Amino acid sequence: MGFHHSTYFAYGVHVEIPEDEYAPARAERINEQLLAAAERCPDVGTLTAGAYDADRLFLATHCDEVKLGYFAHVTPEAFPPEQVANWTHQLAQAVHALGIPPEQHSAPGWICVPDMA
Repeated sequence: MGFHHSTYFAYGVHVEIPEDEYAPARAERINEQLLAAAERCPDVGTLTAGAYDADRLFLATHCDEVKLGYFAHVTPEAFPPEQVANWTHQLAQAVHALGIPPEQHSAPGWICVPDMA
């Protein structure tokens, strides 16, 4: 059994969860809840990534995986401002629909998450 290393580059928010809660299990529940809000936030899904057995939870719209040994080049022009504004709106709709209080999530933005599984 080996380790899998990669990095995720996404537009989203970090959602704080208790240390004793398993992020992938919480993500499954959130994905079920997002189905009910799909009209308001169709591009929002979950991302779990981080240190081995200590994944963090994110709500994300656009997400790219960059495998170990590779790199990605993203320019500001890669996504029009209107698209980013739409993703920001969808993320706000999602955290509202999920009932996540402001103190438990970051502001929307570009996130880079190293992952080891």
